[in-house]
Order: sequence, then structure tokens, then C-alpha cells
Amino acid sequence: MGTCQTCLLRADDFDIPAGARTGLPKNLIVQNYFLACLLYPDSDLKLSQAKTSDLFREAIVIEKNKLTDSVLQLFLEPSEPLDFFAGQFINLKSANDLVRSYSLACNPADSKRLELHVKLMRNGQMSNWLFNELQVGETVEFQGATGNSFYNEVNLDQPLLLIGTGTGLAPLLSIVRYAISQGHRGEIILYHGTRYSYGLYQNKLLIEMANTVDNFSYFACLSGGVEFNGTLLGRANELAMQRHKDLTGWQVFVCGEPLMVKDTQQRAYLAGANLDEIHVDPFNLRDLRRRRRK
Repeated sequence: MGTCQTCLLRADDFDIPAGARTGLPKNLIVQNYFLACLLYPDSDLKLSQAKTSDLFREAIVIEKNKLTDSVLQLFLEPSEPLDFFAGQFINLKSANDLVRSYSLACNPADSKRLELHVKLMRNGQMSNWLFNELQVGETVEFQGATGNSFYNEVNLDQPLLLIGTGTGLAPLLSIVRYAISQGHRGEIILYHGTRYSYGLYQNKLLIEMANTVDNFSYFACLSGGVEFNGTLLGRANELAMQRHKDLTGWQVFVCGEPLMVKDTQQRAYLAGANLDEIHVDPFNLRDLRRRRRK
């Protein structure tokens, strides 16, 4: 889809079409980089692998917090401030050169302190490395930021509906933080869904934000287990669509489980939201519960 940018290659002598460079920064375009997943060549071409020095920069791990047994909050200090939009993600590289994408949960105004939310996968090499091996003070490499699902402050009066499941909360939290900091005047409504209560890993923070920001509302949704402390019982997207039947003029952000994202995108469009204002970020994960990653 051209969003994660992990398939970057360089062409030594080939006229790359613009479509295969979608979303790339100018410094990579002038060096003839392109996205292999978007290129359909009609003649032979000579390729070179991407240079690490062109794509990755360094950051120091400054803090690690286990928010739950399966969610890690990771803070990085980049070697230079990172320019990004609220809702984007970075590609993080492990010590043995694995690369995985993680959404930024921080306010873009805080470009010297990057916040990631990492879900622990049972057989996930990257998530287990981040949880158990990576230490505070160590240096990691990352690429980005990238991603097409992001907020901009063009219309501060436009209502925003945000729906996320699991660690799909991370990019939505970045959007909420930035929108509030920019003086967004329209309604900002966030639905975070998970199966059980321990999956509401930022529940306290979001309740405090909703109690202090007049135009921000937060709904914690549980699809299994028992309702508690004001949470709603049901799937986040189902509850959001039931409560917001007319989304004409709204900007919608949906992040998390792919089937939920696709279904909500369709339903938001049918409810009147402009297709260009429905921003989606499906978290596509290999099913590590069934087989080990090779």
C-alpha cells in the first residue's frame, strides 16, 4: 500500500514513475529511491539496496514503562527533533535488523521525546526484544515518520470522531493531544475498545483529560467481561456508529484491527462522512499465536 516504506530500493538507471514515490521525502526522491510494492516496471532495471545512512536515524531509549503485562510504553529521544503529523508512525529497527512499524502517541510539538505503545506478541521477535532486552540508555535506529492517517488543523471547528482498538489508541492519542494543544474548537470524541478491562491501558489518563477539556469526550468500551466504572459494554465501533448516525461534516479516524477498520470506514461513509475525511490505519499483524515468525 506504500505506507510502511520498508520495501525501499534505489534504481541506478531507470525513470521511476511518480506513483512509486508516493509519500517519500525529497532527499530520497532525488537519490532515485522508490517503493518496490508500487512499481510495475515495463523494462529491465538495475537496483541497489537502500543505504541505512539514508533511511535511518538514531534515538536513545530514555524510559520504559509496562502499562500492562502486554503493553509497553517506550520513550525515545531522537538525535535531532523529528517532524511528524499527529497520527503517523515510525519504523523501528532491532539489534538483529528486524523492522516493525509503531505509531507515535506523542504530541508533534514534543518532537524531542517520542512515545510508542508496543503490544507484546507471544512469539513476536521484535516485541519480545523491546520488552525484555532493550535497555534504557541504549541506542536504536528508526525510519520515518510516515503514514497517511493524520490530523491537520485546517478547520478547528470541525468535529472529530476517533475510534481505536488495542494499541490502535496510540495514534489517536497523538491526534487528541495535538488538536487540544492547537485550540481545536469542535467536538473531539474518542472511543477506545478492548475485550477486557486490563486492555484499557490509558483509561486513567483519558478520564482526566476528558474532565479537564470541555470539548473532549472519552468512552471506554469492553466487548467481553463486565462493565465497570462507567465503561460501555460492546464493541467500540458498534457503539460509536449507534451514537453517531449522521457524520456529515465530521472528520473520522479509525485505527486498530483491520476488519473493524474496514467495516467502520464503510459505515462512516454511509453515515455521511466525506470519504477524504475518513482516515484509517489498520494494524496488520501476522497471527503469531498459530506459528512462529521465521
